[in-house]
Amino acid sequence: MRDLRSYGAWIAVFLLGLSPAPPALAQGLFGDPDDRRELPPSLPQSFNGIIYPPNGEEVPTRVDTLSDIVRAMQACWRPTSVGYTGQSVTIRISFKRNGEVLGKPMITHYREGEPDSANRDAFTRAVREALVRCSPMPFTDKLGAAVAGRPFTFRFVDSPATERFQPL
Repeated sequence: MRDLRSYGAWIAVFLLGLSPAPPALAQGLFGDPDDRRELPPSLPQSFNGIIYPPNGEEVPTRVDTLSDIVRAMQACWRPTSVGYTGQSVTIRISFKRNGEVLGKPMITHYREGEPDSANRDAFTRAVREALVRCSPMPFTDKLGAAVAGRPFTFRFVDSPATERFQPL
């Protein structure tokens, strides 16, 4: 009986001694680590951005960061010429790797401003036109790979700059 216990102890010592070896052995099985494809940057599962009326910015020719996406969307938006109406609409949208809109954008919230249906129609039409104007979004290859299929939430706010949130 004692021989079986000591035999089991030797097996345990032997197996514990091998535990650091498998990762070292596996490195050779999967090729040189320097030959592996570079992974896209890690991003949050979703992204939220607030789009205010633009200040005459040009649509960027290249979008490389999440902030650039918000700036590009803001530059694409041409709000109504009626003036500030106090309206806002929140949409959820996803992009393909090449910058095209994936599927159909979804309106998730609408806040009514001045109670005039002509203003509401013009406002929502301007938001739809901004999405068309910005598609395809000129993503760099890395950003396109990182954001493909991820949900973006954009809140288009038709208010003057004085009502905008100012960080401390």
